[in-house]
Amino acid sequence: MSESPITADITYELCDMTEWDNVNADIAITDPPFGLEFDGKASNYNRDTSRVVDGYVEWESDTYGGKISSLLDVLARNTHSEGQGIVFSGKDNSHLVHQAVIDRPEWTLEGKLYWAYNFAPYCKLRPAHNVYELYWIVKGNDWYYSNECSYEHCQSGEANLSTLQIKRNYLKEMPKYPTRLPPKLVKVLLEHFTREGDTVFDPLAGSGAVGVVSAQQNREAVMGDLNEEAKRVFNETLESLAE
Repeated sequence: MSESPITADITYELCDMTEWDNVNADIAITDPPFGLEFDGKASNYNRDTSRVVDGYVEWESDTYGGKISSLLDVLARNTHSEGQGIVFSGKDNSHLVHQAVIDRPEWTLEGKLYWAYNFAPYCKLRPAHNVYELYWIVKGNDWYYSNECSYEHCQSGEANLSTLQIKRNYLKEMPKYPTRLPPKLVKVLLEHFTREGDTVFDPLAGSGAVGVVSAQQNREAVMGDLNEEAKRVFNETLESLAE
């Protein structure tokens, strides 16, 4: 995690995503469960599994479409009338995310981004699918976007946000959540889609990377998760930044 100080308010509630109402956020950035058997402890993920916390709950594949529809409803009622969202998806259920967006009258699919990274460092039976899809959804016509940020894809030639080549960072000697977005990726999204003082919402926060980076970039963060162990990782991250 970046050593930058926290410069804005940050809220983390232990609750189901459906319990949120009227956050009035400018943007929602969230990484829902994969919809497959995953706990972050398989040997091919090249991590110390003794540090991976328990309590991560996957969404069943046969109910995944309904869960995504519910998530989009949560995002809609917790962003303002010109709000927007970025929803992450792996390959297995991206078609369900796409269809759910199309079916929701509150949201318009403005575009898709791709985050390419080495997800499976050891995969001998087939090629690894090392791409995450990011659905950029908007509610109106007055959404915010900047075509510049502080990273290579904007500083070295023409800005290209279509494909983001960002490696995962690994935190040693700290508890690990099965899924965690790299701070650099979150910061890139914040610099392109938000302004200082904006409110960023994540109802599936996990260890809270979206919220921590938002607060470091002077964006108010409002987030939550059902998993008490996830909040423990979040609290330890804050403590490490304060040292």
